[in-house]
Amino acid sequence: MWKTIQDKFRNSPSQMLVVSKFVQIGLSVKNDFEAVPRIFCLDIEVKANSVAASVGVDRRVVLETVKRIASDPELFKFFAGLKPTANLGTSDSTLGFGRIEIIPEDANKPGIISGILSIISQHGLNVRQVIVEDPEITDNPKALIVTDKPIPSEIIPKMREVPGVNALVIL
Repeated sequence: MWKTIQDKFRNSPSQMLVVSKFVQIGLSVKNDFEAVPRIFCLDIEVKANSVAASVGVDRRVVLETVKRIASDPELFKFFAGLKPTANLGTSDSTLGFGRIEIIPEDANKPGIISGILSIISQHGLNVRQVIVEDPEITDNPKALIVTDKPIPSEIIPKMREVPGVNALVIL
């Protein structure tokens, strides 16, 4: 879908900034109760001014982007389904979670996450969350795995041996 979005906004770099922000943080475009397209974070309406300030564009660019998304059935279907995700890996470590960031050699290489998860499960840790950045959207994508307990230091060398792992960061 990202390729489609890039193609549709190729000639509108400021609108591309807006749609990138929507995808990055999970803002959706849906019709309100009057069938007017609006920006939402779940069921909370987000004002165009707020998005514009975050992205560094005029609010009219945001409003035009929303109209453009709403007028395209393929884009509207995609953006209506976006939702934000709570990232447990950025929360305070006082919750007792284990957090590990995986920096891949090549984010398109299959098997990196499954290799790490296999090692984690072999050592009796439960995975609470996995967040993977899309290599088509993010420069230098990485993955974050949150476990129910801190990750034991003795399994780190095994994780480093997983094919495709460039580096690991224990948070």
